Amino acid sequence: IKDVYSPRQGEHSVADFYAALKSKWEKLDYYSNDTWDCPQDKVRHLAKEWENRVLLFLAGLKDDFEGIKSQILNSDGLPSIEDVYSRVEAEEQRRLVIIEKKGDHISYNERSALVSRGPRPPRKCTHCKKTGRTVDFCWDLHLEKKNSRGKPSSRKKSISDATNFSGGKASISVEQIRELRAYLSQNDVDQVEVSNDVK
Repeated sequence: IKDVYSPRQGEHSVADFYAALKSKWEKLDYYSNDTWDCPQDKVRHLAKEWENRVLLFLAGLKDDFEGIKSQILNSDGLPSIEDVYSRVEAEEQRRLVIIEKKGDHISYNERSALVSRGPRPPRKCTHCKKTGRTVDFCWDLHLEKKNSRGKPSSRKKSISDATNFSGGKASISVEQIRELRAYLSQNDVDQVEVSNDVK
């Protein structure tokens, strides 16, 4: 009897809480042997009974649902138990979505913090162990790239035009290498600027 007239949601979901209550109400209705002299009296009694069940359902919800409970109780006419359950369950789902979004936001902030903790470690060649370059641009391995140092001239050409094919073999000019290096250097600068903006 206490579970029927003093229900509490506890840690259960709204759906589980409602299902448990509905099961108990159905058992009560099954064992009810009331007789009625007037059909209208039975209709009024059942309407009042379900109104009380709406109030019991709302009273048993967790305090987190005070807002939606107030909206329902202040509406014109008490809605049916099905409508009340539907609105409360929708509110629970809305809250779960908000919690998930907050979790994603925290994860994003943590990732941003990792980016903004400081400058990236300098590039280091795995061949000559010198910093400021990678093995792809190691002058010990690629002497032709050592001669291509200098101020980049322009970035107007597309990187896709950087290689000219002649006789089935790729041939890259000094000028094209400069443009490629300028493009890569600018990318590094852009990434540093993005990192600083995140701070």
